Amino acid sequence: MGNLLNWFKTLEIFVSSRREKQYAAHRSEPDHPERISPDKLANINKIEEQSESSSISIETTAPPPTTVASSNQLSDFYLACRNNNIEEVQRLLGTIEMNDVDRIEPNGSTALHAACFHGHQEIVDLLLKQGANRAIQNKYGCLPFDEAKTAEIKQLFYRIPNCNRFISDIGTIEWEIIDDDVVLDAAHMRHTLKSTFDNTSGLTSIETMFEKIEKKYIAKGLVNFHGIQDIKRFFRKATEEQDPIWIITAYTAETDFYKILNREIAGGSTQYQNERQFIIALLLFHPKLDHLSYTGTSYRVMQMNEDNIKKYEVNCLLMTKSFVSSAIDEQIALWFLSRQELARKDSGQGNRFNLDGKIIKKWIMCKYQIKRRRSALHIENSSQYANEGEILIMPYTVFRVKKVAEVKVPNMNDEHLITEIQLEEYE
Repeated sequence: MGNLLNWFKTLEIFVSSRREKQYAAHRSEPDHPERISPDKLANINKIEEQSESSSISIETTAPPPTTVASSNQLSDFYLACRNNNIEEVQRLLGTIEMNDVDRIEPNGSTALHAACFHGHQEIVDLLLKQGANRAIQNKYGCLPFDEAKTAEIKQLFYRIPNCNRFISDIGTIEWEIIDDDVVLDAAHMRHTLKSTFDNTSGLTSIETMFEKIEKKYIAKGLVNFHGIQDIKRFFRKATEEQDPIWIITAYTAETDFYKILNREIAGGSTQYQNERQFIIALLLFHPKLDHLSYTGTSYRVMQMNEDNIKKYEVNCLLMTKSFVSSAIDEQIALWFLSRQELARKDSGQGNRFNLDGKIIKKWIMCKYQIKRRRSALHIENSSQYANEGEILIMPYTVFRVKKVAEVKVPNMNDEHLITEIQLEEYE
């Protein structure tokens, strides 16, 4: 237990600090929005307003942020969060809409950015529980997670310990299928989805796809689970702004939505099948997501029994049947593994063994080598959980097994010898 706990703590330090090299320096910038007092900001805005009124206006093609302040005044809600006025924050949360919670203030921050920067842990906790959007960037490109003053605040942004988003249980849902015809199957599905996106039939414009996803699948096809109102809000935004980034926001939120979506895609559910295909088509082909396209290696841990492991023979082909969440760094995937192991041990559960004395389900580390454009998206900065460094692999992506080997996990005892499966995208 001691080795496991120490290993977990080491991995958590990495997960917590991984983004600091890129973003932490901005906290000390003298013009950081949270370092400028509200009074001084008002004067700056007044000067800028006067300057703008006497200058020539130049049109820009850059899209505006989605929730922007309509005036140069900082909102009362933002100020309450910045000043750690807990009672006022609680009162206002009962009266304002989520758009006001997520509002980008005149200084480029949100209330969540402010609470994180100033170290107001209780306020941060309140905002996250209310469903504040974690994926809004300030003028430095920093997410609220990057602005967190303490490690304790950063931990509020983690998923619950028993979350299995990055851990597949092959016995529950067969996320991947091994089949001689997967190349043809994948090509056929991709062609169909591309035809849908290109509206070759003349019946499914992009606007229509967004609308049908929201009005039919989201509004009528989903059961009433915890967080369903957030999912509806995100898809309403997607329709209003015609932007698939909101689908990613919904997919990464810690609700049952991503589980239901993947289960229905993998299982071939026929009800609302068209709407689910629209979701896949938008994430596969919409040009607004081109900047997220990822090639490289990503990592995911699984648990499998020996019979399933034997199916992964070198040179065999596999096709993803649904969206697959993976991590950009192996240490993140191992962190998820260690969290699961700690939770299992804390609950008093031991490993289950068969009659031969072998562990029934073993840990597997899948290393995906992604080679084709838009087969995967690097959604870290668009995710509700930036610390996870998520690489989202698209459905109907074919991989070839390059190598299968038993490897020793550093800082773990012998019972944690795991199977490493190296997979290379088939071209």
